[in-house]
Amino acid sequence: MTPNEISYTDPKAWKDIYGHRNGIPENEKDASQNFDADKAHPSIIHADKEMHSKMRRLLANAFSDKSLREQEPIIKQYVQVLIRRLREQAEAGNTVDMVKWYNYTTFDVIGHLALAESFDCLQNSDYHPWVSAIGAAIKFGGYARAINRVWSQGGPMVQKLLATFIPRPIQEKRARGLHLTQEKLDRRRANDPPYTDLLTNFLKAEREGTLHPRDVDSNGPVIVIAGSETTATLLSGATYYLLTHPEVYKKLVHEVRSAFTSADEITLSRVNALPYMLACLDETFRVYPPSMNSHPRRTPPQGATILGQHIPGGSLLGMSHYATHRSPLNFAEPDKFIPERFIDTEDPRWANDKREALQPFNYGPRNCIGRNLAYIEMRIVIAQVLYHFDLELMPESKNWLDQKVYLVWEKNPLFVRLKPVA
Repeated sequence: MTPNEISYTDPKAWKDIYGHRNGIPENEKDASQNFDADKAHPSIIHADKEMHSKMRRLLANAFSDKSLREQEPIIKQYVQVLIRRLREQAEAGNTVDMVKWYNYTTFDVIGHLALAESFDCLQNSDYHPWVSAIGAAIKFGGYARAINRVWSQGGPMVQKLLATFIPRPIQEKRARGLHLTQEKLDRRRANDPPYTDLLTNFLKAEREGTLHPRDVDSNGPVIVIAGSETTATLLSGATYYLLTHPEVYKKLVHEVRSAFTSADEITLSRVNALPYMLACLDETFRVYPPSMNSHPRRTPPQGATILGQHIPGGSLLGMSHYATHRSPLNFAEPDKFIPERFIDTEDPRWANDKREALQPFNYGPRNCIGRNLAYIEMRIVIAQVLYHFDLELMPESKNWLDQKVYLVWEKNPLFVRLKPVA
């Protein structure tokens, strides 16, 4: 927090801060959030309004419901490999770190969908070097954000001085990750897949001269990280909360196994009809939001009206997902994991819950364009895992939630014993 920053938890502030309102200037992205390697060609996350709109249009078709339904077989292909690998681990009597396996899955999927080649994490039961660099890139972002905030107050010399405090291993791993990303993007440029992937329209615009190659380069790693890390985080959090709430776990297992007679029946359309599973995932988003960044916006010079109050120009405004979701003003018993609040909406206990406060993919024209992909992956993965295995949380992971945060959670290993269902 800084002296000119205001954080809100009132759900009405989502629209005032992040929404589009006719005739009213937008609250722009805070420049101190931009830690892209190429500041002259920022990614879709940090691009200005005009370039953001252009990039979003290029991605919109690839992330549409129709396109992602066409990619469902690819997603299911990797989930099947996940289940096979987990079964091998279970039959060998090994405990399993579900954080790793969820990461393997989501990175392989996004590699296939964005770069036309898997990272082969599931195949090799290990992280690809590029994936290993992701954690360093995220940590670097956390440091860079703090330094940029100070730079805005103290000048470039202060920023340069503080940059020396970013641990060298983090800087080196990030640099290595950027190099590996460039190699993958160059291979993708040279070989178009026989299907439309997430970068197809970006590369088409590049060839037509309407998008600079460096704009593509900036967006490659962002698409991979956004399309994998946050989904794996949500899956890990859901698994932990289910296993620490036995009644919720039993109820969800019953719903999943009663709905399907074979794993082949676990499709997107079918899992979307599982109300308790959807409620469990929503409740996980509420208590364990993958993004811990408040996504601050800066008010225009003339200021802005937020919740009916004038805020001076140049102020930073934001909504913390964690604080908003955990506020007793928004949810009854906010620190408890109770999926029923999203089903029994007429229950007096939850009747006053402000469910509109839950905006896990942010709000407005800059909300997460990949939310549909995330929903597909998490629903199919959770359903498949619970259909195939009984799960037991190992004692060493009882305090799994004791985690550090660098923009997103630095997840601890989540050790689970799996028992294949006959």
